[in-house]
Amino acid sequence: MRIADRARARALLHTAAGCALLSALAFGVAEPAGAIINGKPVTEKDDYAHAVVGVVPVDDSGIEGACTGILLSPRVVLTAAHCVTGKIKTVSVVFDLKIGDANKVAVTKFVINPTYKDEKDAFNPGDLAVLFLANHDFPTRIMPLDSDVDFNEGEQFVFLGYGRSVRQRSHSVGTLRKAGIAATGHATTREVELQPLADAWPCDGDSGGPVFRKDMSGHYAISGVMSAVYSGPVGECLFEASFMTPVHGYADWIQTTASQQ
Repeated sequence: MRIADRARARALLHTAAGCALLSALAFGVAEPAGAIINGKPVTEKDDYAHAVVGVVPVDDSGIEGACTGILLSPRVVLTAAHCVTGKIKTVSVVFDLKIGDANKVAVTKFVINPTYKDEKDAFNPGDLAVLFLANHDFPTRIMPLDSDVDFNEGEQFVFLGYGRSVRQRSHSVGTLRKAGIAATGHATTREVELQPLADAWPCDGDSGGPVFRKDMSGHYAISGVMSAVYSGPVGECLFEASFMTPVHGYADWIQTTASQQ
C-alpha cells in the first residue's frame, strides 16, 4: 500500500532507524541507530523478554549496526531483510536486554525473502529475512505467528525494539524497549500502516522488531515486523506513522524457510 505522495516522506528504518551503521561509541559500537522513542525498558518479568533478540550486522569495513529480531525457534530468528542486505560481512544476535559484546551467538546463514528488493528510501514489500544460529544454551520463548488477517482502525498492538529512545540522540540505541501502537486501518497482505499511541514510536534499531497482538486470554502472537517509518529532513523519526510487514501474507514462506535448519 505505498501511497505516492508519501514516498518522499517515508524512509526505511535501515536508513532512518533499523540497521543504521554505528561508529564506535555507544555500548561499544556507535552511531546512528536507535530504540523506541520514549518506550519503556523490557524486564525479565515481561512475557516476551526471552522472545526477542538484538541483531548485529557487521559490514565489510568492520562497522557494526543494530536491528531487532524475533525467535521462531531457539535457533531461528525472523527480522527485516534490509538489516542483512548490502555489504554485510557477518551477522550475530544478542540474547540480552541490552546489545553489547556479551551473550552473542553467530548467525551461520540467512535467507532473504525472494520478493524483497533492496531499494533505498522506498518501501520494499517482502522485507523479511530468516536467520539461522549456531548452537547456544540461552533461554528462549517462542511466540506463535498471528493468523488474524484483520488490522482494524484503532486496534492496539505492542511492539519491541532495541532502537533509538531519544529522537535526536543516536547513541541511545541498544536497550530493548516496548510501547503500544495502533492500526490505522490501512492494510494489505504486504504492508500495514501503524500510528503511535501517546508519545512512543519506532526509530533506528527497531527494524525487524516484532509487533504483537494480544488475544482475550492474554496470549501474544507475532503479527508482523517493523520495516519503515516516516523520517524528517535530518533523519529524525517523526511522530506520524510507521509500517510493518505482516506475517500472514508471508506465513508459508516463513514456516517453510524456518524448517530448513
